Amino acid sequence: MAICWLLNVAQLGVGWLLLVADVRMLPAYYVLVGAIGLVQVGYVVPLWRLLRRTGKPRTARGLLLAAALTALTNIVIFWTVFTSPRFGKV
Repeated sequence: MAICWLLNVAQLGVGWLLLVADVRMLPAYYVLVGAIGLVQVGYVVPLWRLLRRTGKPRTARGLLLAAALTALTNIVIFWTVFTSPRFGKV
């Protein structure tokens, strides 16, 4: 689980660097930070397959569990923010 969450922290760090680098990178920042549960598929799936092939099924299972928890948290926050009755009102 720590492997996945450390990679997520690294992803957030890259997003922060994009935010402070240039205003033109704002869409990339929103994708990296706002859709972390979806973007993490790009590095979790290959790492999961590698761990399974090298004979570490428990580590692979922990990686998938951490990725699922991150995705679920991302979905809940997204749902809460965008379905809030106050969203869009001044």
